Amino acid sequence: MKSLKNSVCLFFFIFLLTLPSSAAKQEISKGLAPADSIKSAVFKGKSPLGALWRSVAFPGWGQLYNKKYFKAGLAFGAEVTFLTLMAIEWKRTDDQKRIFDSLPLNHPDKQYEYNLYKYYRDQRSLYLWSSLATIFISMFDAYVDAQLYDFDKEMENIGFKIYPDKEKGLSFKLSFNF
Repeated sequence: MKSLKNSVCLFFFIFLLTLPSSAAKQEISKGLAPADSIKSAVFKGKSPLGALWRSVAFPGWGQLYNKKYFKAGLAFGAEVTFLTLMAIEWKRTDDQKRIFDSLPLNHPDKQYEYNLYKYYRDQRSLYLWSSLATIFISMFDAYVDAQLYDFDKEMENIGFKIYPDKEKGLSFKLSFNF
């Protein structure tokens, strides 16, 4: 029940982050354009923090928001795989701990059972850290992709060409469009 409550709170928190600010709503209702409407009319960018929080909320959602579908599938697959493996090793660790604790001190398999417990615990830790690293990389990737969403459109105004020239060998051309 507690995890359901936390999930619902997280959903509403992310939902509130994606809503426009109240100042922008007031400017729009008064018939005024928001302060950043000139830029948004030229380039329709993505919110970097919105992409980051989407990536935290659900594996691959931040990449889907940025229209990077292959990355979204890759992030989803990696995160789900590591979290699943972590859950499996967590159960094995708990089961092995129960087996180890149930054996008497002078049992001949006591050391073997302890070594098996340590192995499962180490595997669980490995998958836990791998899943956390994957989540962090996915968050960072979604943030950067959203930040650079309009980069190609901005670079259309800048040109650089290298072409062969019979007299000089190679010629360079650099152009800026305003």
